Amino acid sequence: MTKILVVKRDDLFKEHHFEGFLELEKKDYINFILNNHYYEERNDDLENNPEHIQIIPYVWIVNPQTKKAFIYKRSLGKDYQETRHVNRYSGGVGGHIDLVENIENPILHSMDRELKEELTMNNYPKAKFIGYINDDSDIYNKVHFGIIAIAETYEDVKPTDDGIDSGSFHSIEEIENLFSDSDSEVENWTQHSWPCVKEYLDKIVNSE
Repeated sequence: MTKILVVKRDDLFKEHHFEGFLELEKKDYINFILNNHYYEERNDDLENNPEHIQIIPYVWIVNPQTKKAFIYKRSLGKDYQETRHVNRYSGGVGGHIDLVENIENPILHSMDRELKEELTMNNYPKAKFIGYINDDSDIYNKVHFGIIAIAETYEDVKPTDDGIDSGSFHSIEEIENLFSDSDSEVENWTQHSWPCVKEYLDKIVNSE
């Protein structure tokens, strides 16, 4: 059974609890996680125990030249069995942090691994942390904590993982229209983090 990185809920939120998205500069959760994590077997018990929070890196891909962000749709592939997200749109690429021996920074290692597993690119960019997501709206979200990042690329990006049905770059206006469409199902974390990603893209546009 795979062991994944977790932290104790009471310790993580001892000094500050929030709902939704929190900007990076508001709280240094990353160093806390690196200094206070441990590993538990990923099983049904863990998925229903909010006392152990599973840490999930979640990376948006943006093209600073075209001012577009990569959006994809989940499907049920042979290696992706999470039915909660099937047919939902997502802007973040990520997953659990598996136990790997002799890794200095498991968060960065997991982010790099997930990008290479889920997307095809010639050169994989380094991600920049922008904030965090905590969503206590249901038990599934309550046991996960997101570390949100942005990675810039000038390349075309293609899905590799068969858990991604389709994916492409979209402008701010296209994404806003997609997310406001009542027929579109969008992941909670994507909705929570999109305003910060939009602001990031807006700053690129305004800096020209």
